[in-house]
Amino acid sequence: MAAPLLAGASLALLGVLIVEGEKHFRWPEVTLLLVVTASMALIATIQIGANARRFLYNEETIRAWYGESAKATRDWEERSAHFGEWKIRVHRAVIAFNTGTMLLILAVTSALLPRDNGDFVRWISVGLALAGAVVEAWRIYRLSQETYEPPDPKSTPKSLDGGTN
Repeated sequence: MAAPLLAGASLALLGVLIVEGEKHFRWPEVTLLLVVTASMALIATIQIGANARRFLYNEETIRAWYGESAKATRDWEERSAHFGEWKIRVHRAVIAFNTGTMLLILAVTSALLPRDNGDFVRWISVGLALAGAVVEAWRIYRLSQETYEPPDPKSTPKSLDGGTN
């Protein structure tokens, strides 16, 4: 997952802003705010994803946790509920990741703004970065519209881990 790397990049940019902000950036306070919120969203991605992982397991995992004497399979409803919870939490992690990415792009855009209005190439860079932020915002909107429908408990149980059990 790229969230730890992007969070690290955000924190590195934060250090540059604190040291060089007033001299080199047009709006250092706005850029600082965007970097901090991007870092928080990317760190939240890691936490949400780690929390979701506890709901994804298969029969081998159950035996490893509880030993061979444990019930080999859990009830279909319980496994289905846990798998549904995993899907919901992973979906939230994806939204947090895309939000953090969008905020980081906006922070870079803010950092790219020239202090004077004369640098044409930098304005092109700003426009490209803003286009990337708009694409991320569109993706976040689309993700927020998706819903998860849990499986019917009366249906035939299917593998919850891609086919191994």
